[in-house]
Amino acid sequence: MGFWHTGYMEFHEPVGLGDGYPPPPPIFACQHCGEEFPNADDLRSHRFETHPFSRPVLLVRGLEVGSSPLIISRRFGPADIETLKCEKAVLNGDEVPPQQLGLNLSKLGNGSVKIELSNGRVSASFDLLVRVADEADVIGVERSFLNVARHRRLDMRSVEDFIDSGQTFASAADYLDGICEYFYGVLAKEHAADSSLPYELYRTKFSRSADKLKDFRRPLANTIQALIDFQFNHFFEAEALAPGFRVGLASQRFGKWIVGELEAARAIPHSSFDTELESLLTDLETERILRWSVESSDQIVRQADKIEAFLLTDVPEYDRTKLHIVLAESYAERGRPNRFFISSRAACRGDSHT
Repeated sequence: MGFWHTGYMEFHEPVGLGDGYPPPPPIFACQHCGEEFPNADDLRSHRFETHPFSRPVLLVRGLEVGSSPLIISRRFGPADIETLKCEKAVLNGDEVPPQQLGLNLSKLGNGSVKIELSNGRVSASFDLLVRVADEADVIGVERSFLNVARHRRLDMRSVEDFIDSGQTFASAADYLDGICEYFYGVLAKEHAADSSLPYELYRTKFSRSADKLKDFRRPLANTIQALIDFQFNHFFEAEALAPGFRVGLASQRFGKWIVGELEAARAIPHSSFDTELESLLTDLETERILRWSVESSDQIVRQADKIEAFLLTDVPEYDRTKLHIVLAESYAERGRPNRFFISSRAACRGDSHT
């Protein structure tokens, strides 16, 4: 993993691991059909028109709350809460005007919240679990991360040390857990000798990590999420989370290739990016793929034999797809598309080639 396999020795003063990123634009997806919208108003109109309903609906930051408890780990304001088809609202046993539900919720501290909505005919209840971390505890978890990183090893013992030092910061428990899930995913993916986690579990661990970290608008959390999105070929999401970082530019490049904007993909800079924090977090395979993904076509063609040899190993299908795209686009740009198709067939067969 990054701080175990790179030469990164000097760490910045660990107060937030740098400035916070501007939050990426949110994606408002309909939970009934999956269609995505740029803002909550469009999603709300779609919900009314396409999926008629009679029961009251609770929206948190434009997203509909389902039957499972919703964990709130980022402080919200009155405008973050909306109701639809609602005439009466009850918050933790006390009736409040529906239009003031958000204001009352924003004043509550951490804990369980029960909301009951009704419209005279139909009622619905929703459970929220508010777990907003204190800034001091978030910074404490990040200090713990950097303290473990200084030892330059990733194994079960180092993860246990991170947990021991970080669990003091109780309100940031989800932040700690999200980073730990990512560590466990890397250990599984790298076949760590002291880990009993099966290789295929890394996908589950990465997904859990992203879910726990999604509301933490911190460079460390955003970088981990961007790397996870890149692993799963969610390029547009990774680009939004890490603009200006290598993983963000690599994802932008893949995104341009996917939609056929070849000139725009070529114009993306090959050297002007930040790798300092990101390099602390990449596993060995991802480090190689990121490095290749941001290089020029000339450099890729010169290293084609190494990439094709890497494709002959037990590479996850997500990564195999990325490398095939890198080779195909680089060969095509250099006017040698046939070379890729010959080598690609050999790689898929597991054959050697000349």
